[in-house]
Amino acid sequence: MQDKPRPTRATVLHAVTKEILARQDGQLPTDLADIATFFTDEEDLLGAVLLRWHTLLTARLEHRVADEPDDRTRSVIDAWCDAANNYRGVLLLIDQLRANPPSPAVARAVRATAHHDWAALAVCAGLASAYDEPAIRVGQRLELKARRRCSEDQSRDNRSNRAGLKKLKAMLKGRAHRMTTPRTGGLEKQAHRGKGGPPSSHASG
Repeated sequence: MQDKPRPTRATVLHAVTKEILARQDGQLPTDLADIATFFTDEEDLLGAVLLRWHTLLTARLEHRVADEPDDRTRSVIDAWCDAANNYRGVLLLIDQLRANPPSPAVARAVRATAHHDWAALAVCAGLASAYDEPAIRVGQRLELKARRRCSEDQSRDNRSNRAGLKKLKAMLKGRAHRMTTPRTGGLEKQAHRGKGGPPSSHASG
């Protein structure tokens, strides 16, 4: 029997991230095993989660623009939406902390991560050449566009799902109606043959 792998800071962070994605409640889970062993406090844990989000986002951005697409801005927006959809719980947590930071240190950490995200968006879109204040302002506008696009896509998907559900309900209702309606066609045909059919051999004799 193999020994259970010993936990590390990376494996604990992975477990925390999975829990965030599963819960999707905008809260940082602190009740998992070994967190206290590898993270000094909640701010340390949060900093690791923020870094993981930024690393994921930049990886998606670089992948999208690696082939030099004609519309780099659209590719960057697609990359942000892709990251947001796959890490929805993490983004929900970040948005919650941005709106209601529990401490000044957390507020600074969230703001710094946002600035790095925005600068990366601008640079990958080809709208900036350095990670500076102008890039941050441009990237912020790109994120707002990406958020609107994600919201529109979600609304469209919801409408499509509702339409599909309505169609499914109608189909099931029609099937249930056919199953409960008595089939009288065969009986009527047999009765008709009984009335107008040829006389029996006993009658002719």
